[in-house]
Amino acid sequence: MKFIDFFERAYVINLPERVDRRKGMEKELKRFEMSFEPGKIELFSAIRPDSAGPFKSIGYRGVFLSHLSILKQARELKLDNVLVMEDDLEFSENFCEYEESLIEQLQKTNWDIVQFGYFPEKNSELPTGSKLATYQPFTGDLIGTHFYAVNSKVFDKLIGFFETLLERPAGHPEGGPMSPDGVLNIFSRQNQDTVRLIPTPSFGGQRSSRSDCHTDLKWFDNLPISRQLVTVARDLGLVQKMKNILKK
Repeated sequence: MKFIDFFERAYVINLPERVDRRKGMEKELKRFEMSFEPGKIELFSAIRPDSAGPFKSIGYRGVFLSHLSILKQARELKLDNVLVMEDDLEFSENFCEYEESLIEQLQKTNWDIVQFGYFPEKNSELPTGSKLATYQPFTGDLIGTHFYAVNSKVFDKLIGFFETLLERPAGHPEGGPMSPDGVLNIFSRQNQDTVRLIPTPSFGGQRSSRSDCHTDLKWFDNLPISRQLVTVARDLGLVQKMKNILKK
C-alpha cells in the first residue's frame, strides 16, 4: 500500500496569499507521485486572525486555530484518520524507499498520533532504532507539526485539549495558548494512555522559506519588491549562506 492510500484524508495548510509555498508543495508531492485531489489531498486555507490575542504572534494563533479546525473537520466527516501537512514540508530522500514499510507497520500497531517529521528539542533524547522505518513510542519534546497523523479514536480528547488551552492564559502551568508542536508535547505528557509514535529517523523536514509564524521577519522578507527574489534565493540555498556570512 502506498503511504497516502492509508489515510482517509490529507490536508496541506496554506495561506492563500502564499502562492510560493503552495507551488513548492505541489512540486514536493509530485516528487513522490502524489498530487492535490479533492477528497484525498486537499489544501486547507490557513486561518489568519486579526490579532495575536494571548499568543506570541498572529501567525502562532493562526496555525494553532488551523490545526484545531482540521481536527474538527475530520471528526465532523467521521474520518478514520487524518494526515496533516504544512506547506513547507520536505520529504526525506529515503521516504519513497520506506513508505510502504511505514504503513505496513502502522497497520499492525496501536497508535493515536504519529509524527512522521520532527526535530528534537534541546536535551530531548530520541530513541534509536536498529533499522530504518522503525516506530518508537515517544513522550518527550519535539519540534514540528509539519507532517503528522491523528487516529479518530483520539479526536475528541485532542480537540478538547486544544480548546482547553484556549481558555487558559498564556504561561499557565498546565499549558495555555502555544504552538501546535507544544500542544502535542504537553498532551502526550498529560495523557500517558495516548500512543504517540515517531519513526526513526524522521521522514520529513522543512523547506527554507519566509515564515508567517514569527514576528521577527527579516528586512528582506518585508519588502514586497524583494520577496520573489528572496524566494528564488532560498530555493538555491543562498539566503542561509548570506546569514552565515553576516554572523561572522
